Amino acid sequence: MRMVPRLSGAVMAHPRRRQEAELLARLDAEGRLRVVLDPEPEGPPTALRTATAAWAAVAPGATHHLVLQDDVQLADGFFAHAVEAARVAPQDAVAFYTNWNSRNGAALRTAALTGAAWAEALDEYAPCVALMLPAGVAAGYGAFAAGDGAGWPYDVLMYRYLRSTGTRLRIAVPNTVEHSGLPSIAGNAAHGLRRSALFATASPGALTAGFTALTVVPFLKHGSAQCAVRTGAGWEYVETERHLRRTGWSERAVREEFDGAAVRDLVPARAAWSTWLTAFALGTVLGPHRDGEAPHADAALRTLGPGGVCDDLSPEEIEAATEPLHALTRAGVEAGRTAGSRLRRTGVTATVTAAPVTAVTGAAGELTRGIGLLLGDLGHAVHHLPGPVTPADLRGCDRIAYLADGFAADGGRAPGVEQVLEAAAEAGVRRLVYVDTAAACGGGPVVAEGPLTDPGPDAPGRRQWREEAAVARWAAVDGRTGAVLRSAEPVGPHAPAGTVTADWILRAWTRRELLLDTDRLHQLVDHRDLAAAVHAALTCPAHALAAGPHVVHVVSAVHDEAGWAAQVAAATRPTARTVQAPEGSAAQGGRPPVLETGLAGALLGWKPTAPLAAGLRAQAQWLAYDTECC
Repeated sequence: MRMVPRLSGAVMAHPRRRQEAELLARLDAEGRLRVVLDPEPEGPPTALRTATAAWAAVAPGATHHLVLQDDVQLADGFFAHAVEAARVAPQDAVAFYTNWNSRNGAALRTAALTGAAWAEALDEYAPCVALMLPAGVAAGYGAFAAGDGAGWPYDVLMYRYLRSTGTRLRIAVPNTVEHSGLPSIAGNAAHGLRRSALFATASPGALTAGFTALTVVPFLKHGSAQCAVRTGAGWEYVETERHLRRTGWSERAVREEFDGAAVRDLVPARAAWSTWLTAFALGTVLGPHRDGEAPHADAALRTLGPGGVCDDLSPEEIEAATEPLHALTRAGVEAGRTAGSRLRRTGVTATVTAAPVTAVTGAAGELTRGIGLLLGDLGHAVHHLPGPVTPADLRGCDRIAYLADGFAADGGRAPGVEQVLEAAAEAGVRRLVYVDTAAACGGGPVVAEGPLTDPGPDAPGRRQWREEAAVARWAAVDGRTGAVLRSAEPVGPHAPAGTVTADWILRAWTRRELLLDTDRLHQLVDHRDLAAAVHAALTCPAHALAAGPHVVHVVSAVHDEAGWAAQVAAATRPTARTVQAPEGSAAQGGRPPVLETGLAGALLGWKPTAPLAAGLRAQAQWLAYDTECC
């Protein structure tokens, strides 16, 4: 028997916008929407309070519950469209709006270019501007928010709630809701101009439930071109240039037509290049599919560039750049689509196959895998070994990168270094690079580089030193070389959970103050720079390591306390407040020693190149969307 949807709904609003909310509610001729006002309008700006009441307003007998924010415009036929969506996808959450600068906006855009009616949501905040849930799921939101809310932004909390219930989130293609342009009362003005990735003024008619299976979703966010790449049941997020290299495209091939595009000079250089990169990658994903088969294709492309740079440009600047960016996007997509027959391929597959095999292992959990992927981008044929390592596992491996448990953000503990050294000796491995953080190192306020020295029997870094000494003994055998890298505080996905940066990120996300220790200095390393340092140690000439393993410190940048806290806030919640930590509090304890630097460049030829701000933003998003950290 076919389910007949019965819809109830709410418009959530601040009392200052009660009139707008009531006008919106009256657009439903069947009167199914009620206005729900912020119960504490004088409290801190947040949508959480009103959202809890709005989702609790499920009418008796309703099968689905719709919540709209008060600052929206609805497409003609919207309510019939919502009922139709409930009919074809009765168990799913349905979003009728996605921001033009979001990962989910890019998923919608990619799906639209294939002619699909739905996009599957990526790992990101749930788009809550116009969201419909099955009634039972809607009714359970309040208890989850009360128990697990902990100050998270409303849309992040909703994402975490839907994930906890196993509720799939689908996005309507095209969007049938648009932002009206009213100013944000919930504190979202810092996120730039808010627009739909693809809004249609008339709702589509009959729907089917099917998705288009996407494996790569290029997106432009905060001016940075990135790709979501499906890996099994989840997604990996990488820079678009890196993804294109992985799939065989040289930078020269990608730039060939960009350099000849006249409109690129009409917009800022960074915006032009990042828009082109995203469009080119989108074209390679779409392949020979033609726009004529997708009725909303051109409208979808129109929002890619402006949405991706909306954080950096004023509304007036965005308006002036829209047409040039649209033209650049169309040209980039077409170049990517036809690149297979016109542009030079790099032959990456052949190069990687011929490369010496590098085993990547250790006790650092998912960070080990991430470093392995980055090493693959640098030309290594990577053999990832997450579990116990045997000599058979290492047959044919020329080199090993071992990441120790100081990096473990997810409880990774095995395999141990002694086990790996024994297996490496039996398998004939010739080089091993041991990598750990410097957080546990003793030795006073400054830690020296150079030859390994015993920190003393009671030093906090004693256990780590014993592992490093074992590597030195292994490397003392003729024909073997080894290196010991000590990393500054890592920044990026899968970074250790107990760092000051991770604590600040979670505090900023959950509306708590960032506690500062004025005298603290932050030495940091981007996860991509760390991989580059491991690569340098794995590939440098043997004579550079002939004197035995030296301790080499890897540091991308140094910031004082206030400066780094400001960057964390900018990457997470720009309105986050900082306060001086109380004297003697935990926030003032455990200051890491200062690492001496210089050998990474002198001995290995390494220097930092990765933008640390991008790594910080990736770490913030990973903590919000991909972990159960709190």
